[in-house]
Amino acid sequence: SGRLRLHPKAVMFKFNKSGKIDQYDASDICEVQWMKASRGHQLLVLTNSNSVVKFLGLDEKSKDDIKKFIKNQYNAVFLEKEPFVKGWNWGNAEFNGPLLTFQNDTKPIFEIPLSDVSSATVNKNEVTLEFHQDDDNDLNLVEMRFFVPQPSDETIDQAENFHNSVMRYADVIQATGDVIVKFSQVLLQTPRGRYDIDMYPTFLRLHGKSYDYKIPYSTIIRLFLLPHNDNRSVYFVITTDPPIRQGQTRYPHIVIQFNKDDWSDLALELDEDTIAQKYDGKLQKEMAGPTYETFSKVMKAVVGQKVFVPGTFQSSKGNQAVACSHKANAGHLYPLEKGFMYVVKPPVHIRFDEVGSVNFSRVASGVGQNRSFDLEVETKSGANYVFASIEKQEYSKLFDFMKAKKIRIQNNKGDENFQDDFGDGSDSDKDDMPDHYLEKMKAEGKERDSDETSSDDEDFVAGDTPDTSPSSSSSQSEAESSKKKRKVLKETEIRTKERKKKSSGEKAAPRKKTDKKAPKDPNKPKKPPTPYFLWLADNRAGIKEKNPGISVTEIAKKAGEMWRSVSSSERQKYEDKCSELKKDYDEAMRQYNKEQAKNPYKPEKTPKQSKPSSDKTSYKSKATVDTDEDLSTTDDEKTTKEPENEKKRKREEPNTSKPDKDSDDESDSDVKTEGSESESAKSPPPKRSMRKHGKASAPAGDLPDDMSDEAEFTDGEEPISSSGSDSD
Repeated sequence: SGRLRLHPKAVMFKFNKSGKIDQYDASDICEVQWMKASRGHQLLVLTNSNSVVKFLGLDEKSKDDIKKFIKNQYNAVFLEKEPFVKGWNWGNAEFNGPLLTFQNDTKPIFEIPLSDVSSATVNKNEVTLEFHQDDDNDLNLVEMRFFVPQPSDETIDQAENFHNSVMRYADVIQATGDVIVKFSQVLLQTPRGRYDIDMYPTFLRLHGKSYDYKIPYSTIIRLFLLPHNDNRSVYFVITTDPPIRQGQTRYPHIVIQFNKDDWSDLALELDEDTIAQKYDGKLQKEMAGPTYETFSKVMKAVVGQKVFVPGTFQSSKGNQAVACSHKANAGHLYPLEKGFMYVVKPPVHIRFDEVGSVNFSRVASGVGQNRSFDLEVETKSGANYVFASIEKQEYSKLFDFMKAKKIRIQNNKGDENFQDDFGDGSDSDKDDMPDHYLEKMKAEGKERDSDETSSDDEDFVAGDTPDTSPSSSSSQSEAESSKKKRKVLKETEIRTKERKKKSSGEKAAPRKKTDKKAPKDPNKPKKPPTPYFLWLADNRAGIKEKNPGISVTEIAKKAGEMWRSVSSSERQKYEDKCSELKKDYDEAMRQYNKEQAKNPYKPEKTPKQSKPSSDKTSYKSKATVDTDEDLSTTDDEKTTKEPENEKKRKREEPNTSKPDKDSDDESDSDVKTEGSESESAKSPPPKRSMRKHGKASAPAGDLPDDMSDEAEFTDGEEPISSSGSDSD
């Protein structure tokens, strides 16, 4: 993916991932084709130099602008083609230079740029084509076979003729011909090992003990020559797109290490005419010099790319790189003129045009000032790279370099103040320069101490003492982590105190109630459903009919699969419907907001239900019950509410005579109300002894604690509560 730009002098495309720019001169463009493709529309450009370029994913609305621009600015033909969509697999093969078009009824079924063909073989009437693989794609076309019939009246082999037409423009890598030059047993850092490097006219071959790699020169996008800080070795970095692969591991950067003392005498397998014409005199028949220099010269000539070297940056020690570590591996960071290059493992190249910002952060040390810092680089795409353990003497050099390149620095609080934070670059921890970071941490520690002493809880909790030593993270993150730790410890202590109070019988302090969510206004308009849910509402019944007994989760899965395969036209119908509902919703919300501004919604407060009273009341005596006119419970209701075990007990008791109504010892008996029925139900009913003369008394030990010892009952009558329910 990338960005396409049509310029009066050229057609340019810049890749988002690698930053590589492909450029095609306007004078070299001979034909432009516009056709509907699987991803919108495609723009196919054919050049006089027999190259074919496809640009996919264009919008149909841009067709008129592109057509007008090409006709006015380029001396090229603009054709609009309609694809053949009947799905047939037979037709005619037409070769239009480097483009193979398989068509039926003059409509193209598919087109193949022959530069994508890596191999072609013929077997009788069948021709097999193999294609280059793109590691960035999940799916790749690997192979395609064509059956070429041979007419009886033709003497020319049609299959062989088809094969020759393909091979004329195919990008076939063949390890044939003479090797220009060979370097034996060269040390590679990535991929690790020693390889023989063979340079052919069109590709580079790495031959090792376990793996072989063929790298076309067309896939090499950058070359770097980087001196090591030890002044004894040199790195040569080759950047490829697509990267080479070793199993599932990809290597976008090939890092070769040379010793400065190694010497090479080369004899190139090229004649003088080829050197003068093809390589423009950049090579010599015989070359001698340090190995890294001769290798760089040959690579620059055969690849046709510039070799990037470090620019004006110099570290505090006079080197062109700073020592650091990335992902726990030690290496060197090279600030170049157009980007950062980190070697050795894993190699990283970051262009300045994709850098969003950089940040200088501290690294924890024992006491006093830090001896090192981190450089964090954040790209515009959101990727983060951290280069750690850079010596603090390099801060001023890197800061000035970033400032000169106009790179945004996040923690640039003023050059002088921030530079003082790192000191003057000396190694001593006892310098006179103030450490503002340490002073800030001490101030935060004093504030925490004052907050703790002024709080109500004065108990000492282990771990609450603020640590004023320097930390690797920023002061804000340290303060937040310490606050969270103290909060957890205090909550644990409060819960422990509450448990102790409960065990000792004391009442714990009531906890603060958390704020509940505000109730929703029932009159507030609801948001409209998405296009998917509108489609699901129309198709849910059909899914159930086709799949009887399907569960709700299976319906959701099935509907998701069906929604992905919905055509763009049908999907657009639901999107239009959703947009209409969205307009209605926006209008309803505007009306609702106006009404709320005048008369805001206030939720109704639900009254709290009162708990049943636990106060004790007394049962009334017979005389009181007979004369009480406010009782709402009749004898029939009392009978129906009487427990079954009580009825059974009465049936089993012998029928005795009625007791005397004129009893001098008759008195009111106090029992619990219905709020304490659970306690009464636990105790057994009082035992009653029936006399012939009519008095019935219960032993004091069998009565409940809240009943009088002198309570008397008449035969067949029970005490009645004021609420009309039975109770023992």
